[in-house]
Formats: sequence, C-alpha cells, structure tokens
Amino acid sequence: RTEQCAIRTAGDRRPRQMCTSDSACIGRIAKPCMTEPGGETTIGMKTCSAREAEAWDALLNAEYKKALANLEGKGADKLRTAQRAWLTVRDNNCAIPFEVYKGGTIAGVIAGGCLLEHTAVRALQLRDLRESSDSH
Repeated sequence: RTEQCAIRTAGDRRPRQMCTSDSACIGRIAKPCMTEPGGETTIGMKTCSAREAEAWDALLNAEYKKALANLEGKGADKLRTAQRAWLTVRDNNCAIPFEVYKGGTIAGVIAGGCLLEHTAVRALQLRDLRESSDSH
C-alpha cells in the first residue's frame, strides 16, 4: 500500500513524500542529510542518523501511548512488558559495534544506524497494533 511517510522533523522543510512501503520511509531524513556538506563525515553521519532516530522515537512514543490506551488488563500489561524487553534488545544490539570496533569511529556510525532502524521498525509495529485495536 502507498502511504505518506510517518516522520518529519522541524528541520526537514521538504514536503512529506509518498512511500511505497513502510520500510521505504526509513532513511527519508538521514540519507539525504548525509549527502549535504559535512554529512559524509563521521560526525555528520552520526548527526543525520540521530536526527531521524529522534523523529521516529517521537512517533514511537505517541503510538505506544495510543496503543496502550486501547488495551486493558492483561493486554496492557503484555504491551508494557514487550516494550521494556524491546528496549533492552535494541540497546544491547546497538551496543555491539562498540565492542567490535573498539576505539574505531565507525562504531558510532553503525550504532546510530542501528538505533534508527530498530526505533523506526518498532514505531511502525506499534502504529499497526494501534490501528488494529482502533478497528475493534
């Protein structure tokens, strides 16, 4: 299905672009940012990834709150438990590059991309959960 990208930051002045799939929306801020002057440097890449990850994190938090509000009792408890577990998995997965590339500047770039990807995918999962619960 075709839908508008779910994210936009205050600094992104471009109109929302159509995406042919949810995953096509991931990178819509970071990738163009990395082609701008300074965006190809280590600091630039980390900054670009962080900028988009921040946008996805805001969407994730909004969708989580909406999904949680649609659930009661055990459903709400299970979502809270799942979200806490997801945070642990994301943080541990994205810390691995710092162990693999000890002292290397690439570790921060890879970890930033990891945080962006994990956060975006989870935001989309929570949106889908919320949309499903909205229809019931």
